[in-house]
Amino acid sequence: MPQDVQIASSFPATASARSHNSLDPQSTPRRWQSPVLWLVISAFLVRIIFMLALGTYRFDRRDDQSDVNEDTYIARSIASGHGFSSPFSETYTGPTAWVAPVYPYFVAGVFKLFGPMTHKSYLVIQSIQSLFSALTVIPLIGILTLCGSRRSGIAAGAFWAFFPWFSRWALTWIWETALSAFLVASVLWFALWLADNGSRRAWMAFGAFWGVILLINPAIGSLLPITLAYALYNNVRRGQSWTRPLLMTVGICLLVISPWLIRNRLVMGQWVFVRDNFGFEFALGNYHLSFGRGWAGKHPSVNPREFDFYQKMGELEYIRENTRQALTFVRNYPGEFAELCAKRMMYFWDGSAMLFRGPVAPYWLPWSFALFSFLLLPALLLSRRLQLRAWWMFFASVAVYPIPYYLTHPPIRYRHMIEPVMVLLISYAAVEGMALLRSAPLKAKAASV
Repeated sequence: MPQDVQIASSFPATASARSHNSLDPQSTPRRWQSPVLWLVISAFLVRIIFMLALGTYRFDRRDDQSDVNEDTYIARSIASGHGFSSPFSETYTGPTAWVAPVYPYFVAGVFKLFGPMTHKSYLVIQSIQSLFSALTVIPLIGILTLCGSRRSGIAAGAFWAFFPWFSRWALTWIWETALSAFLVASVLWFALWLADNGSRRAWMAFGAFWGVILLINPAIGSLLPITLAYALYNNVRRGQSWTRPLLMTVGICLLVISPWLIRNRLVMGQWVFVRDNFGFEFALGNYHLSFGRGWAGKHPSVNPREFDFYQKMGELEYIRENTRQALTFVRNYPGEFAELCAKRMMYFWDGSAMLFRGPVAPYWLPWSFALFSFLLLPALLLSRRLQLRAWWMFFASVAVYPIPYYLTHPPIRYRHMIEPVMVLLISYAAVEGMALLRSAPLKAKAASV
C-alpha cells in the first residue's frame, strides 16, 4: 500500500506546496507526534461520542436510521445456520445474491458473538464502522501529500474528522457505507502511488484490492476503469508496457471474486456478477407517474404483497419480472423516463431526497449536503487551474460514480462513497487558492521593482 510520503509530481507545485511540504527524514515528525495519527484518533472519538450521547446503537431507536435491512436479515440467516439467504424477513426464502457477500458475513460474525440484532451487537458494529470512517483520514492526507500539498491534506483530514455530517452513516445505518467511503479514498491513493511505482507485485496487489472492493460494494466498480486508466497512462508515459499490467490487474481481480461467482452459479442456477438486484432497483424508480426517488411501497421488505410475490416467484424470476415492467415503461414513456433521470441527477446532489423519508436530525447539519455540492464545482475548476495532479481521475470519479443512481433512484447515503473525493477537492482549492491570493501582492510588488 502507499506510504504517507511525498513523491514528486510531474505537474508544477503551487507556492503553498513548495513552502510547506518538506517531508525529508529530518523534518518528518515522530510517529506519535504525527497529525495523521491524532486526526484519526480524534475522528474516532468524535464518532464514539456521538454514538453514546445519541444512543444510535439502540436498534429499537427510531430517529433517522434504519435498524433492519437486507444486510442484517442475511446476517441473521447466516448466524442461525441457514446460510446466505432470506434478505427481507426472518422467514426462510432461499439463497440470495441481493447484496455483496463480505459485509453480511462481517455482521453475522458480530451476531454470533453478541446476539442477533441486540444493543450490544449494534454497539460493536457501529464502533467498527466508526473506525472505518475515522481511518478515511489517512488516504485523504496521503492523496494530497502525493499531489504535493500536505497542508491541504491535513485540512481535508481535519474537516473529515470533525464535521458532523461525515459521522452520520457510520452511526445510523448498518451497511457498508462508511467502509465504502474509506475504500474509495484508499483505491484512489493506491492508483496515485501505483502511477509512480508500477512493479509487478504492485499491479497484482492493485488487482487483489479491487477484487475485495467488488465483494464489498460492486457499485464502486465504476471507478475501476478510471483508476486503472490513470495508473496505466502514467506507466506508458515512462515508456513501460500497459498490456501486462492490465492483464495482471484484471486477472487477479477476477481470481479474487471467482469463488463468489461460482457460488452464485451453483446456488442461483445462473451466472450472477456479485449481486443480482440492479433490475429491481431500476424498476423501483421507473414506472408511470413515479416521483423518481424509489417508492418503498414497491419493496418486498415493506410491502407484504411484494414479499409474497418474491417468495412465490423466487429471487431471479421476481427481478426479471420487475425489470420487464421497467423496460416496458421506458419504451412507452421515453420522455417521462428522461425527465425522471434529470430529476434524480438533481436529487443526488441537492439533498432533497432526505425530505422524502422524513427530516434528518439537525445535529448532523443536513443543510451541509447541498452546500458541499455547491462548493464542488468551483473546487473542481480551481483545482484544474492550480494543476492538481490526477485532477481528471478525481473529476471522472465524481462524474461517473452517480450515473447508476441517475437511472434508478438516489438515496442520500449513496453519495457518501464519493464524499472523501469532494472533501479533498474542496480542501485543496481552499488552501491552495488562499495561498495563491496571499502570494499575488508579493509577486506584483516584485514585478514592479
